[in-house]
Amino acid sequence: MQKYLDRVKDQIAKLQSFNIVRIPREENNEAYYLAKLATARDDAIPRNTPVRYLELPSIFASDIQVQAINYSDSWTSPIVDYKTNGALPDDKVKARQLRIRAAKYLMMGDVLYRRSFSLPYLRCLTTAESTQAMEEVHQ
Repeated sequence: MQKYLDRVKDQIAKLQSFNIVRIPREENNEAYYLAKLATARDDAIPRNTPVRYLELPSIFASDIQVQAINYSDSWTSPIVDYKTNGALPDDKVKARQLRIRAAKYLMMGDVLYRRSFSLPYLRCLTTAESTQAMEEVHQ
């Protein structure tokens, strides 16, 4: 939405004057139904309604915004590195310990799970995810 707002502000700057008029919903059925259609589930849209899905946004960003993520090693990092890349520590003893420990874990996509004897797989949380889970539990 920010891109659209920036585009409108650019267009307004080029005009000598402009006026914003609020149109009640009852007088603007087309916009009302478009908004309703945009928030509807696919199975709730009538079959005879023509819908065109845009593959690309109609307004492109001139600059790319990136949110920095702080990466910190957690206890899962060595296991994930071993499972995905086969990376082992240089120390033979630590490499053996990691191989034994990693046998208890499974990678599904980018998520690490701990195997359980009779229970379903247990999802391994990162430090940030575990902090968030603890906050949610104690609310």
